[in-house]
Amino acid sequence: VRYSTINTNLRMLLIIAGIWSLVILLEIFPVIFAARLPYCSSREVQSCCCEHGPVYKLACTDISYNRQLATAKTLTALLGPLTFIIFTYVIVVVAVSRVASISQRWKAFHTCLTHLLLVLLYYMPVILAYILGNLRLVQNVGLFTAILTVSVTLPPMLNPIIY
Repeated sequence: VRYSTINTNLRMLLIIAGIWSLVILLEIFPVIFAARLPYCSSREVQSCCCEHGPVYKLACTDISYNRQLATAKTLTALLGPLTFIIFTYVIVVVAVSRVASISQRWKAFHTCLTHLLLVLLYYMPVILAYILGNLRLVQNVGLFTAILTVSVTLPPMLNPIIY
């Protein structure tokens, strides 16, 4: 009911600028640290995506700090928004449970369930790919690249089908 007063153009502009700033800050430090590493063997990156991990693994020096930075960045980028989404759903469920009639609750929960399905469809493959890569459960670089590619392309393709 108050959507137009809460979501003004200025507020949306500030949210977009904040997200872009966060993304740039999350990506600038790994790039700077990877650029400072000495590379003495192959410079062929074994990945189809622009990622920090496959680049710093080519360095011929201690990369433990870069590995920790990549882990912290990935956890922040994955778990931060996911935690926010789950927290938001808890607030929505509590609000809908208090106010709405039974038919309105089912309608709201159906809408939320569809969105939650899309969220899980995006986050689960990405988190699975991250876990498989970090624990080195997938040794074949080609297979890992295929898993990563599917995890970032399949959910957006299924979005129109689900909605």
